Amino acid sequence: MSIRSSFISEITFPLLASYRGLNGLRSNIRFLESSQFWSAEKLHDFQQEKLKEILIYAYENTVYYRKIFSEAGFNPYRFRHPDEICKIPFLTKEIIRENYSDLLSVKYSDKERHCSETGGTTGVKMVFCRDNECLSMKEASLLRFDTWTGWKIGEVSSLVWPAQQDYVGNHNWKSRIINAFYLRQLVCPAAVIDEDLIKGYLGKFQIQKPKMIRAFPSPIHEIAQYVLKNQMELPGVKGIVTTGEPLLRQQREEISQAFQGPVFDSYRTREMGPVAQECEQHYGLHVNAETLFVEIIPGDESTPDDETGEVVVTDLLNRGMPFIRYQIGDYARFLRGECDCGRKLPQLETIEGRTGDVFITPDNRRIMAGSLVLYLIDESPGKTGQVQILQDRLDHLTILSTGDPPLSNQIKEYQYRKVKELFGKEMQISFKTVESIPREPGGKYRFAKCTVSR
Repeated sequence: MSIRSSFISEITFPLLASYRGLNGLRSNIRFLESSQFWSAEKLHDFQQEKLKEILIYAYENTVYYRKIFSEAGFNPYRFRHPDEICKIPFLTKEIIRENYSDLLSVKYSDKERHCSETGGTTGVKMVFCRDNECLSMKEASLLRFDTWTGWKIGEVSSLVWPAQQDYVGNHNWKSRIINAFYLRQLVCPAAVIDEDLIKGYLGKFQIQKPKMIRAFPSPIHEIAQYVLKNQMELPGVKGIVTTGEPLLRQQREEISQAFQGPVFDSYRTREMGPVAQECEQHYGLHVNAETLFVEIIPGDESTPDDETGEVVVTDLLNRGMPFIRYQIGDYARFLRGECDCGRKLPQLETIEGRTGDVFITPDNRRIMAGSLVLYLIDESPGKTGQVQILQDRLDHLTILSTGDPPLSNQIKEYQYRKVKELFGKEMQISFKTVESIPREPGGKYRFAKCTVSR
């Protein structure tokens, strides 16, 4: 590390962390760096203890959970095994919107909580709160994931990000100080990307030489394609962390090639923070088990026998507005076996996409968005531009694609054949070339959208 990086890491980083209300951040980071290598049994026992604590706390301090625990016949004081939590009904965005006040803990004043909102990518925008005390461990969890790339606190990083509410920026002298002596973050807003903007960002990369990039896959991939097309050489990075959208295999390969560093896929949500991420072995995504309890809830009989199910998360930290058995809106499955990295954190094998992106066949079977990524994009005979698959009727799909490059007849024939294999012969397919694929509110690009009611 450079002298400046070391100075920031040892001096200004802990000082500004305390200024931002992140008390004990350094000790929390050290704890997580140690706990990730605990035995599976020790991690399990720790998680269950924290789970019981938040269940009791929610029952004693919120109107909503006292009511639903009583109605469900669930006694948090007698909680002994994770299977018992299944008695508690799921928490949804709609429930939070309708019961906002009753979900707030009576122990915290408004000044002791901070509010945020989801981006509305599933059609339901939602305001929620956290207590300020949990912020330090949330930040430590994020930094732990970032350091898996090889990046160290104090080194320059870059943020290629469409959602403006997620970064500090340089709007005033306070934010400039925080960025210069705490975050050291080169911010590249990416809600809209064009060639001039890409050139400007690449010029900044050359000067500031970030060691790690955190980005949504689609905008960083556009930048990577520009780099490769123009045969540019950039200062190598230790790693690129992608999140917010499905990461396609072609994107991973080209991003890694352009920036001369490995890509680490990460699963994060605005409500829960960092949920899971790949380590240096790239063997599944390790769950942030010290701060979250993740369940995979199987579907009905139409769900394949691969234990894929809906992701349901309980936040073990947030007491300002407890999130217990919260339906995030994604599908995933657990990965069996241990990772060679030595971490005993449980792993998710794949994130299958938003529940709103589960497609329905004419004979009432369900197709996961992740399957469409695999069969229609990853295994297609050639490269594609950005693609979005829309289902507007039970028997009709539209495949939108940008013309960079346009879909060849060979790819269209392949995708037509694969859609028929997956959905059945009754499914009709339309191909449409568009200039760009619009993002959802909050900046996310949705690979798959289904508007057919289940």
